[in-house]
Amino acid sequence: MTKYKEDLTQEERILALLRERGSAGVDVWEFMMPRSRGGLGVAQYNARIWGLRQKGHDIKNEKIGHFVLREPIEPEQKSFL
Repeated sequence: MTKYKEDLTQEERILALLRERGSAGVDVWEFMMPRSRGGLGVAQYNARIWGLRQKGHDIKNEKIGHFVLREPIEPEQKSFL
């Protein structure tokens, strides 16, 4: 699992992992496992996912305990044509 910068919020860490995994998704234990053991260390992951959904991210809980980000990957820069 990728090590994330310490200055990222819990939402940012969850979103980064979901983007990294793509259609393979992420199991809930990976959000909750302590950072020292390779997880994200986010105990309140449901609240963070809710926050990401409120910001427009399409995160699906396809199986119990398994989340997938269902949004097209778009370039960060937008064209002003």
